[in-house]
Amino acid sequence: MNYYIDFDNTLFDTKKLLDRMFNSIISSITQQKELNSEQLLEECKTIFNNNIFDLPIHFSNKYNLNMTPINNCLTNTILNGKDLIFSDSIPFLKKLKSQNHKLYILSYCKDSIYFQSLKIAGSQISNYFDACYITATPKYELDIIYENGIFIDDCPNDLLGLYSKNPKEIIRLRRQNTKYATQNLENVNINEYKTFSEIPIN
Repeated sequence: MNYYIDFDNTLFDTKKLLDRMFNSIISSITQQKELNSEQLLEECKTIFNNNIFDLPIHFSNKYNLNMTPINNCLTNTILNGKDLIFSDSIPFLKKLKSQNHKLYILSYCKDSIYFQSLKIAGSQISNYFDACYITATPKYELDIIYENGIFIDDCPNDLLGLYSKNPKEIIRLRRQNTKYATQNLENVNINEYKTFSEIPIN
């Protein structure tokens, strides 16, 4: 069977990475200029909109900073994200591979495929997958034979779009304290689980 598995908040703790990235940007800025860290953090949270590399541009222009060390520090932080893989992710992938299933990362990122590629590379999880698809096109509008796939995702919009394609199965991984955890899905037959260890594998 073909398993298409989402990355952010499904395999990988994106919220923790975001905190680290903000801290790395702030640390690099304050090494160049004496500025208030708390104010910089609030500014990061206000400005950030999917592409983290917009922040070094913003701050370097606003405060007349050298952007290169900020970018370098940020990139190193992203590329050292192996420990942010959820603890149940690798055992689940290993179990699937032991049963000869095909595994694909399916990740939607409309604003920066480069940023998403760095995150996945930094997680060091790619070796468990047969291929990695990072797309700026919605997941339910791709050249995929949806009927032959099992899709695991956390995003309600993606889940509903995939549901409309009549796949073999759709699974919602609804981890606690993640981006979409409080959003309910109505009037669709989609099984929900809080961890990979709860998902039955046939």
